[in-house]
Amino acid sequence: MKSRREYFRLRRALLFGAFVLYAFSFFLLELCFIVKGGYATIFVIMSIALMFAVLCHIMGGRNREFLFCPQCGSKKIVKNTLFGIPAEITCDCPDCGAKIDLDKPVNKD
Repeated sequence: MKSRREYFRLRRALLFGAFVLYAFSFFLLELCFIVKGGYATIFVIMSIALMFAVLCHIMGGRNREFLFCPQCGSKKIVKNTLFGIPAEITCDCPDCGAKIDLDKPVNKD
């Protein structure tokens, strides 16, 4: 199994990728109103971008279940940004104050 730090990095990468793909699909939606032709091509590219964004978002959500304190079960060890992308992970639990070894595999707790 992976460590908490690896799950954190993977979650951050997936959610950032989903954010970029959502922004790209919004740009393509705005482009549909400006361009006079080629709606089908833009719509297909936008649909593919949205599909990959949703897949990245779902896979990033699955990694959240491994980011908790092994002592008390608190999920407050990860601080998120405005858009829900994880910013940092702490070595100390804010609830119980226990030290967390972030490089130890999750199944060895």
